[in-house]
Amino acid sequence: MLTLNKQNELYSELMLTQIDFLRQQVSKATQKQTKSSLGQFFTEPRLASFMSDMFALNVPHVKLLDPGAGIGILTTAAVTQLCRNKKKPLSIEVIAVEIDENLIEYLRSTLEFCKKICSLNGIDFKYSIVQGDFIEYGISLLKDTCGCFNKVIMNPPYKKISSKSKTRSTLREAGIETTNLYTAFVAISKRLLAREGELIAITPRSFCNGTYFKPFRLDFLGDMVFRKIHLFNSRTDAFKDDEVLQENIIYHAIKSDQIGNVIITSSDNLDTEVSTHKLSYDQLIHPEDTEKFIRILRDEDDLKVKRLMEKITGSLADLGISVSTGRVVDFRTKENLRDQITEDAVPLIYPTHFHEGYLRWPITPADKPNAIMKNDQTAKMLVPRGNYVLIRRFSPKEDKRRIVPAVYDENQMRFEYVGFENHINFYHQNGSGLSLNLAKGLAIYLSSTLVDSFFRQFNGHTQVNVGDLKSLPYPSYEMLLQMGESFEEFLPNQQEIDGVVSRVLGI
Repeated sequence: MLTLNKQNELYSELMLTQIDFLRQQVSKATQKQTKSSLGQFFTEPRLASFMSDMFALNVPHVKLLDPGAGIGILTTAAVTQLCRNKKKPLSIEVIAVEIDENLIEYLRSTLEFCKKICSLNGIDFKYSIVQGDFIEYGISLLKDTCGCFNKVIMNPPYKKISSKSKTRSTLREAGIETTNLYTAFVAISKRLLAREGELIAITPRSFCNGTYFKPFRLDFLGDMVFRKIHLFNSRTDAFKDDEVLQENIIYHAIKSDQIGNVIITSSDNLDTEVSTHKLSYDQLIHPEDTEKFIRILRDEDDLKVKRLMEKITGSLADLGISVSTGRVVDFRTKENLRDQITEDAVPLIYPTHFHEGYLRWPITPADKPNAIMKNDQTAKMLVPRGNYVLIRRFSPKEDKRRIVPAVYDENQMRFEYVGFENHINFYHQNGSGLSLNLAKGLAIYLSSTLVDSFFRQFNGHTQVNVGDLKSLPYPSYEMLLQMGESFEEFLPNQQEIDGVVSRVLGI
């Protein structure tokens, strides 16, 4: 006769296999347009089990919230995990919220299974399905009560929120300022947690840094503390069936003011070995960092990089240098774009013009224009002749480095003005250029493995924002000049770059 634990394992394995088959069928049947409009991507059952295993606190009466429940994969994983515990809860109540009416019957069937496995284990189980918008539902709960759940597990939708939308105004009325649905779901859910309640989520890593997510970070960290964070070394494996390319993380946080060590784990995917590293909380979030960047150090090598970068204490303000985003938004000024330089036209630089640390311009034939007319309409979009350091705002996934610089050399581009397209960030001094050696030194420093490794600790997506570049520590003016004097027309190879940076910095 099978033991209860063995029955639990068999039931769980069978149900998760069935759910996985169902997930794949529903996912294939759901049009990409629908997925995009809802920000909907289903969690693989093995990933759901990995997440639910993070729950650490045993409570006699579990009240579980699953926002954006889909077909119930996360709830099933959480319930089966609770049933396997040596100290089982006496009761489990689930509130599952799902906006897509086409998924409700699948969700109901899944929750009925949860009811059966709980009955087998002598656990009182009940559930409620809320078919509707979680943001509206969650905020309505906040008006009536607070702290009503002790566990939350979620895979929230990924979609930007329009600044003029009803959703944005509804969130503002609740004191929540955020730009994406996934952070809105987390912000509401943590408000609905009781003290010492647990939240487990899989979301993009983008909230860990940047200006747009600062209000969310300040809000979340106001009463939540991280206990565990898991990183995937691949951008594609977490939702490979849905071709999602965000870099995702899984985190376990508790509504508490008791700060302790954080367990950092990482793996290539669910089939590879998981590495584990313990991080002190002030290494994750520096107490004096007003931006509250979340710097996830995977191992001792990351910690070494952080310590080396802490020896570099300068800032862009100390150097008298600023960084801005290119002012030319091409689709708004199509009538002024030209494929070639003509009379009254000046260069227009795109990321496609970057080449081995400098620029290859013009490119003919090219997919992008090479020039922009200089007139009253475009005057404010242009910058005067000078030496600038340009950075791609978006790094393709095949790039070896996140920060990809190029030097705009006024000696090679003999025009009185130039336009930088909006997918480029550029370093300047009061809107004008830098000295050539300073520009080259800055490009060398930003191209180093040291800076790339440090940048990856807090930036988990393909975008390189102005705020991220401002947050970096920078060497002194004299050090940057020394770096700039180390090469002429082309950036050195990576080994030479790292050697120059190490020698000048003395590290």
